[in-house]
Amino acid sequence: MISVCSCDPQPIIHQGLATVLGGTSKFEFADSSLILEGAISQVDALHPGIVLIDRSFGMHALAECIMTVRRCSPTSEVIVWAADISDVESFRLFQSGARGVVRKTAEVSSILDCFRAVTRKQLWTENVVAEEHSLLGRPRSRPLTPREQQVAELVSKGMKNREMAESLNIATGTVKIHLMHIFEKTGIRDRFELALHGLRLACESERGSAGAPSDALKPALRAPVKS
Repeated sequence: MISVCSCDPQPIIHQGLATVLGGTSKFEFADSSLILEGAISQVDALHPGIVLIDRSFGMHALAECIMTVRRCSPTSEVIVWAADISDVESFRLFQSGARGVVRKTAEVSSILDCFRAVTRKQLWTENVVAEEHSLLGRPRSRPLTPREQQVAELVSKGMKNREMAESLNIATGTVKIHLMHIFEKTGIRDRFELALHGLRLACESERGSAGAPSDALKPALRAPVKS
């Protein structure tokens, strides 16, 4: 059984989650907290498989909490759920160390799908399961060029088009063309999904290098925005 701890300011949420998990054969409800400090104490004591944290505590405090949880218990996977959350916020949370982002309005089956995905070491957000759509493994007629791979990596670091152009010493218009080719070749829909693929590859690299955190998973000051 995979233990789940939750952190949400509404007590009824914990009761509902406990009821849902009680009806599964894979997950069990371990403990709950109404504040972030309590969540950190839970993790330090219980080392749960999943830590579910509400978005309402604020982005800065939430990012700090996620990083603390990852330090205290590297085996605990953090999922953030929210009434509403933007792609930019989701990306920042992933870079802070979250493994899943799910809306509170999602069906119970979708929330459990998210739980299952993160326990398989996948990144999960609505409509995108990063493990299942490899940037380098999707069927396509032509492979990415070395320059297109560089652009994809820079997108995963949250760089804007202008910054990528300066880093690669090319024109901003050329960056846009490379992005268009990447989307066409891979079937990836937008910068957010492309950035998630970059993070997925960084996660794989992290797991394969004795747990050393990669640069792509360090806290981000920028997010994948259009330029």
